[in-house]
Amino acid sequence: MTIKHRRGLLGAVAAAVAVVAAIAVTLVIVGDGTGGGDDQQRVADLSTVAIAQRHLTEYLEISGTLDYEGTVTLAAHSSGVLMHLADEGTVLSQGEQIYLVLYAPSDADTARVLGAVASARDALSVAEDHLSDATALPDEADVAAARAAVAKAIEARDRLSEPPSPAEISSAEAAVAAASEALEALDNPTAADLAAARADIAAAEAELADLQDGPSRADINAAQAAVQTAKQALADLQAGPSEAEIDTAEAMRLAAWERLRDELQRSDNEVDIELARAELLTAEEALADLLAGPTDAEIDDAEARLLTAEEALADLLAGPTDAEIGGAEARLLTARERLDLLENPTSVHYAQARADLDTATEALADLRAGPTQAEIDGAAADILTAERDLADLLAETTAAELAALEASVASAEASLVSALADVAAHGETHRPLYLMYGATPTYRNMTVGVEGPDVGQLEQNLADLGFGGAEGFEVDGVFDDHTAAAVRRWQQATGQHIDGVVGTADVLFVAGPSVIGSHEQGIEPGQELEIGRTLGSLTVVESPERDVMATTQRVAANLPLSDRDLVAVGITVNVELPDGSDIAGTVTAINPSPVLDAQTGENVVEVTILLTEPASSVWIGATVTVEITETLIPDALVVPATALLALVEGGSAVEVLSPDGSTRLVGVETGLFVDGDVEVIGAELEAGMRVVVPR
Repeated sequence: MTIKHRRGLLGAVAAAVAVVAAIAVTLVIVGDGTGGGDDQQRVADLSTVAIAQRHLTEYLEISGTLDYEGTVTLAAHSSGVLMHLADEGTVLSQGEQIYLVLYAPSDADTARVLGAVASARDALSVAEDHLSDATALPDEADVAAARAAVAKAIEARDRLSEPPSPAEISSAEAAVAAASEALEALDNPTAADLAAARADIAAAEAELADLQDGPSRADINAAQAAVQTAKQALADLQAGPSEAEIDTAEAMRLAAWERLRDELQRSDNEVDIELARAELLTAEEALADLLAGPTDAEIDDAEARLLTAEEALADLLAGPTDAEIGGAEARLLTARERLDLLENPTSVHYAQARADLDTATEALADLRAGPTQAEIDGAAADILTAERDLADLLAETTAAELAALEASVASAEASLVSALADVAAHGETHRPLYLMYGATPTYRNMTVGVEGPDVGQLEQNLADLGFGGAEGFEVDGVFDDHTAAAVRRWQQATGQHIDGVVGTADVLFVAGPSVIGSHEQGIEPGQELEIGRTLGSLTVVESPERDVMATTQRVAANLPLSDRDLVAVGITVNVELPDGSDIAGTVTAINPSPVLDAQTGENVVEVTILLTEPASSVWIGATVTVEITETLIPDALVVPATALLALVEGGSAVEVLSPDGSTRLVGVETGLFVDGDVEVIGAELEAGMRVVVPR
């Protein structure tokens, strides 16, 4: 039974008690109090309890499933013959081997690594071309366009000194004619003019009525939907790419490799080969962009869209502003004045129409008279702007722009070094995969000259494993000669090919110690593998929490929506395992979106509880009980609900037993009813007093 159900039941009990107590109190009041012996006998027969002072708490039990926080697919990073794979259930720690593959390069593999070198060289060539363009003279076509803009501005200035064209004269004459007709219309308005004026009034009245009625439910729903869409878009960006997206991008990269390999093997057509290389480069860039996560600009744009949607919803809910109402009223007034002007022109209206005619006549005269000084000054300013744009084009590249282009060249050079390292390692026959700790996946070869968070976590692992103790080694995210020396020490100690380079097939970064799950069906030593072949699953069992490793075991439980107020992120709960043992846990997440529980028919929210210490692995996947206790009122004065009496004049009381054996009614205010007890509030009450309860 949920708390909501318990509260309803207690309310019904309290009401029943009140009715019975009212009858009892009525009998006490009706008595004449003269029967001393009877009173003594009554006191002797009373059943009493002491008023307790304690916390009023709510207790709730919900069931959930014990599991680990996340499981990833373990796939082959190298092709070849599988020689070893860690046993199912093995917990691997930092630096331990996951599998070993015996690699015999095929022609396709050779084509792949050679194609990577070619692509890296192409990318470097493009970066060098951009740098060369920046340091060279500007493109002649761009210069010609800028010079043409200067000439156009000069031509526009020169046209000012020319007489107006016939078209310009005709337009000005038409304006004079229109003003003249408007003046004449004051005397003889047409039926069309009157109909148009009345239509304007109707439109203005409708606009004002819509504003005064406020937004429709459809408008509000649309605005709320826009806010939710913007929130979800921002959350998706902040969450980063999913494993499925990364796997898809990796698959596209592998497919591009295979197409390039096929073209290199079967085609002499350089165009087809170059197209395949371009496709591979695009796939690699897409994978790198995905792993790099959203840019600050994308996050800022998503936040701005969310803010805009929230502001639009707030404006809609706030209703029209005084300015909007005022504007609509002003437009209605203007429309009515227009109709009034047509139907009842005044001397003011005639004066305005004559003024409009005078203005149009003066504009025609000015056109015939030539340009004003302001127009001449504006044309001169346009010339200055065009000349400044030309000067900027002819100016040399700034230091900041040059530095950015040089950085692009350096990055392309590092990619080429990485591709060449793949070629150098192409003859390695034994290819083990080692587990290391970190959040950034291995998406590139790490060698001298590259830097980034992936390098930093590699250096931290080398230091933790004892290979970074040499002088000059630092965990700084820069792969320098000292980092390469530490890598070589690690490779020598683990029996790897010693080259000072860590490739994508050498290490797998995970958050912490991980357990090998069930092997994929059919996977066994001696089997031929292709890159990307699924070997099994890998589940992180511990992850860093405040610089120490903590269990990732968590309970996913469904909490009735009616009990949502009992739970908050950060509270401590008790988790009872199937064997009756208890482990503390902390609520780490509450899904804000309720769902319908198909079994109970209740609306529930999913609650995630992280255990403070690991349970035995035999209970993974088992149903456990989550016990939630919340103090509702601290240090409350509490009596059984049956002690309450309903007074004839209204309100509640308790019958207090005095030390001399007499009883008296004390008025009380009732607080919360919980599990048959009720909080009572009264100036005359204190803990330890005894009150009468039914036998």
